[in-house]
Amino acid sequence: MNLIALRSPEFRLYFIGAVANVNAMWIARIILGWLAWDITHSAQFVGIVAACSLVPTLVTGPFFGVLVDRADVRKAAYCTNISMILCIGGLLSLQASGMVSQTTLVLVSLAIGTVTAAHHPVRLSLGPRLVEKKHVSSVVALSALNFNLARLISPAVGGILIDVVGITVALVITVVMFLPNLAVLFRLHPRALEKHGAEPFTTAMATGLRYIRQRRVIVVILLSTTVFSIALRGVLEVLPIVADGAFGRGAVGLGQLGSAVGAGALCSAVYKTLHNSARPANTDALSPFNLGVATAGLVAIGLIGNTDTWAVALACAAVLGASGTYFGVTMQSLIQTDLPDDMRGRVMSIWVVVGLGSTALGAFVLGALADIIGLSLSSAGMAVFGFITLMSLSLYIHRDAK
Repeated sequence: MNLIALRSPEFRLYFIGAVANVNAMWIARIILGWLAWDITHSAQFVGIVAACSLVPTLVTGPFFGVLVDRADVRKAAYCTNISMILCIGGLLSLQASGMVSQTTLVLVSLAIGTVTAAHHPVRLSLGPRLVEKKHVSSVVALSALNFNLARLISPAVGGILIDVVGITVALVITVVMFLPNLAVLFRLHPRALEKHGAEPFTTAMATGLRYIRQRRVIVVILLSTTVFSIALRGVLEVLPIVADGAFGRGAVGLGQLGSAVGAGALCSAVYKTLHNSARPANTDALSPFNLGVATAGLVAIGLIGNTDTWAVALACAAVLGASGTYFGVTMQSLIQTDLPDDMRGRVMSIWVVVGLGSTALGAFVLGALADIIGLSLSSAGMAVFGFITLMSLSLYIHRDAK
């Protein structure tokens, strides 16, 4: 088993706080996506809102990565968590006053995206620094397990909350769920970074980029993550189009689809948690097995937009969740295992930039295409694009390595 990180008392505390935090974020995403669909019934606008919550990472992610590598990571975690509470609280105020519109949703989504851009390098640096370096892969696996258990439970909970108690009360509950994480942060003492001379900001960023460029495995991971995120993860950001646009099942249907994604993702996360060793045995990001997992997800993309059966759509969503999580956790483990603490913020922020930025692009393109040519053709086109591009990348990389 790869649960050894839980032997650390401080990581256990961090993990407990993260459970509430991640569940709150998933419910917030469901609410935001539903509001985007409910006020416009436009697939393109759903894609725009999803993209707006991800695009800020493209611009600000690397800067936050540099800051995390030179700042008190615990204080940074306080800042990002409080900022997220303010963002959700702002959406709550707009909803309660009846001021939710396309413009305000875009602005809230951008604000959440900016805070998320800062939080990603924080969480990817804080967790690994609470355990011995040799146990970092356990941190990655357990974090994925937490994330995907929330993905299983929270979308359904969010959909039910919207349907039963309304969006306003659902947002109040979401804000409250962010509070436990704040309560545990002051008890954490992450491993201190090695002391270096005062390095200019731009020099520090250039050092991180140079570190990435000099390591072939990281470059391959970033390229494959780009293709995979555009083709597959973008679909997961526009599920309201499938739930209500294609099947007319409303917020409850959206929650069911989200939970199906979570069920598949949880299966992958459990597998990785139980089977990951302290060091990944296979450092080939595009190994035949990894490509097979990616292909299964791409087939599910094509099917989910071309089925009239709700059970088939749910099954496809589960495969998408399983494929996306396996691929993502594998890529992160390959990067994090041998990464120096003082490089985590910079390197992992670039990985997040690539993943979320590509996901935002995929969500926007799929949403726009769905309005123009329909969900059926657009989902099939994304699947074909992903398969051809990923296989071409694999052939080029493996040929070049010989």
